[in-house]
Amino acid sequence: MKSSDGESINLLNLKDRDHVELVLKHIEDADLRRWSVPNIKAFNVGLGEWRSMLNCITNPHIYEQLLEISSADLIEKGNSYMSTRQNAAKKLLDKVFKVRLGRGFYGECLGVRADGNSNLSDEIGKELSIKSAAAGLRPIGAVIYMQRNNLKMSLRSTDSGTDTSEVAKAYGGGGSPSSSSFIIRMDEYNQWLSVHQP
Repeated sequence: MKSSDGESINLLNLKDRDHVELVLKHIEDADLRRWSVPNIKAFNVGLGEWRSMLNCITNPHIYEQLLEISSADLIEKGNSYMSTRQNAAKKLLDKVFKVRLGRGFYGECLGVRADGNSNLSDEIGKELSIKSAAAGLRPIGAVIYMQRNNLKMSLRSTDSGTDTSEVAKAYGGGGSPSSSSFIIRMDEYNQWLSVHQP
């Protein structure tokens, strides 16, 4: 719409418009998996509880709710949540051991048993990936835990040149280069444990 003097008419005042545009910019960046806006991952984590409400068809109050959302608050909330999980993951790294991936065919990396803490496998795996690289091993972290009476191995890497899925696919699993997993038989897993554990 245009006003009588030719100026555009906005539904929001300038302050609210800038605020909402910033929120929408963050949401779009995360939805399109660009991850280019600063602090976007923290924003995306902080937005978690709002996600189901961001639908104008099922939620007639979305307009008012968008006015309430603050990018800064969601980023702070996301950073706090991620920091808490990372600190919890670090506490589980005191019993690290070497894993001979594919009985050594795919090299060696660091691993840890995380039974009861599988929800932290991503954070644990990334920390292990960094430690593994620093120890001169492959930059992969292996997180092993029981899942429904099966032994599961989750592989993570923070190195863009490393493909964890090559191991996972060879053992019937899958995933992406930086994050993959598979079920492994206990007898096979025992063959993967380094002969000379620290």
